[in-house]
Amino acid sequence: MATIKDIAKRVGVSPTTVSRVLNYDASLSVSETKRRQIIETAQELNYAPPRMRGKRHQAPEVAPVSITLMHALDPAEELADPYFITIRHSIEKRLSEAGMKIDTHLSAIREMPEDLLQTTGAVIIVGPHGRKIIDALVAAGLPFVCVDFPSDRPDVDCVYPDLERATLDLLDAIWAKGFRKFGFIGALSGEENPRRPYPDLRNRSFMQWFSQRDLDAPANVRFERLTPISGFELTRQLLEADSPPEVIIAANDTMAIGAIQAASSLDLKVPDDIRIVGFNDIPAASLIEPSLTTVAIPAEEIGKTGVELLLERLNGRSFSKKVVLGTHLCWRESC
Repeated sequence: MATIKDIAKRVGVSPTTVSRVLNYDASLSVSETKRRQIIETAQELNYAPPRMRGKRHQAPEVAPVSITLMHALDPAEELADPYFITIRHSIEKRLSEAGMKIDTHLSAIREMPEDLLQTTGAVIIVGPHGRKIIDALVAAGLPFVCVDFPSDRPDVDCVYPDLERATLDLLDAIWAKGFRKFGFIGALSGEENPRRPYPDLRNRSFMQWFSQRDLDAPANVRFERLTPISGFELTRQLLEADSPPEVIIAANDTMAIGAIQAASSLDLKVPDDIRIVGFNDIPAASLIEPSLTTVAIPAEEIGKTGVELLLERLNGRSFSKKVVLGTHLCWRESC
C-alpha cells in the first residue's frame, strides 16, 4: 500500500503538505490544482482506505459510443469531497477497460441542453438531478444510468448506497451505547434547494427514526451545504445552544471534519465532551485526530456498477435495474 512519501514524491511536494491536505488543514496555503493532484494521487495509489481488489470483470462486447458525464457538483465542490472523486475515477477506469472514455463533462446543470440529445450516445448521471432532466433523457431514448442517486422513475437504471438502512442502524447503535441527545447536520434539499431536488435519505431517515419510536424529534438539526465550512458553522450553532447534543451525526465526512474543528475551536474534546459521526469513510477519516467514526460507503463499487449497468443497456437490455449497495459502520475514536 502507498505511503504519504510515495504521494509526495509523485506530486512533487513535501510529505507534510500531503498529510495536511489529506487531513483538511484549513490553514494550509496550497493551490487548488496541487490539492486536487494530492487527493487524486492518493486514490490512484490505493492510499487508505485500500481499494477493493476483486476480480476484474470482462468487458462486454460493446461498440464505443460518445459518453457524457453529468455531475451534480461543480469541480470545486467535487474537489471538496473525495467520495465523489473516487466515484469518478472508478467510472473512468471501468470505461477505459471497455474501450471508452468520457467525451463531455457537464456540471451542476438544471436544464437539459437540447444539442446534447442529438450528439451524445450515452449518459452517466452522478448525484441528484431534477426530474426534467431525467424525463428528457427517457423521452429521447438515450441509454443512461443514475449513479449515487435513486431516481424515483421505475424505468431508470440506478446504483446507490442504502442510506436509509445505514442511518437507522447507526441511530440504533448509538442509542444502544446510552446516548439520548442527538444532533444532525446535513444538506438543504427538496424545495429549499433546487440543486438537490429530492429529499436527502439521511435527513429523512433521521427524523423518521424518532417518529417511529414515539420520541420527540431533536431540535438540534441544521441544514446547509455538504462542506467542511458548513460543518464547522452548523456545529458551533449546536454546541453553543442552551441544550447541546451528546452526539452529532454529519451527512458526510467532510462536514464531520468541520464539526471536529468546531469543537476544538470551543475548547471541547472529542469524544469526551461531544461525539461526532460521518458518512462515506473518505481517506482522511482514519487519518485525522481523533480518527472519525463513519458509515463506510463503497464509492468505487458504485462507480464501477454504474458503468456495468450502462454497458448492459448498450448491449440491448430493455428492462430497468436498480442496484442497492450495503454499507458498514466503522467505529473509531470520535465516537
